[in-house]
Amino acid sequence: MTQKSVQKNNRNAIKQPTANQPSLTHYQGPIPPPDILQGLDDLVPGTAAKLIQLALDESEHRRSLEIKVANANISAQQQQSEINLRQTKAVFRSDILGQIFGFLVCITSISLSGYLGYQNHETLAFAIAAIPTAAIIKAFIIKK
Repeated sequence: MTQKSVQKNNRNAIKQPTANQPSLTHYQGPIPPPDILQGLDDLVPGTAAKLIQLALDESEHRRSLEIKVANANISAQQQQSEINLRQTKAVFRSDILGQIFGFLVCITSISLSGYLGYQNHETLAFAIAAIPTAAIIKAFIIKK
């Protein structure tokens, strides 16, 4: 080949249109692949290190938030457990007090009915004795 033919071929090579095809790159995660990091670092020096540090900081922040959420859930469950325990104790105390006062009302009614019967007030004695008797029958027949 001669000098002229080489120059002619160079001109033709320059004039030939080149096809640019767009490409799409997809990656998953906070840090891009190494070739993209290298390209970013070539454009703006130090960008790759900043991106990696940013991803590390975000990851640490996310983990600290997850720990705070887990601790808050544990605390809420413990508080709910304490509330349930107090409610159980209150219901038990209420049941015991109801039984004690019910017993006192029955004994008082029966004693009063006996006294009224002794004083020749049989009808009134029967009415007062019927109240605790009905309550006792109701307690044993009707279940909660």
